[in-house]
Amino acid sequence: MINLREQIERDLADSLEGEWKVPVELTTPDGQRQIYSVNNPSARLGGQVLYFSRQENPVTGEAMIINQPVVTLRVSSLIRIPRAGETWFIRMPVSPRPGADWESFVFTHDRNPEDGADIGFIRIYPQRAKQVPES
Repeated sequence: MINLREQIERDLADSLEGEWKVPVELTTPDGQRQIYSVNNPSARLGGQVLYFSRQENPVTGEAMIINQPVVTLRVSSLIRIPRAGETWFIRMPVSPRPGADWESFVFTHDRNPEDGADIGFIRIYPQRAKQVPES
């Protein structure tokens, strides 16, 4: 019988790194690049990428769809966890279509803590930036 944390790790592996995984590359503030998963060094780092989100227009109250990706990664697959205030870079496909172009985005882990340390995942809110390192 496995314990709850082991079951959560298995579930995260299936849900975030299973057949719907989108590959990503991370660059830490000190320039260290991560392309492969710590859990499986022969597999690309990846997770769930939601490319569009629904928000309410504050003026009209209407729902609108915006192109602002949210990336969810398994903490145990990372070389280290972003800390509040650090500026990181993420490189990923700009769409879920196979063969899509890749772009670099910047993110700062300064939102309300959603790092999922208790349940093993981290959410990243990438932003387009004028100058980011291309790999």
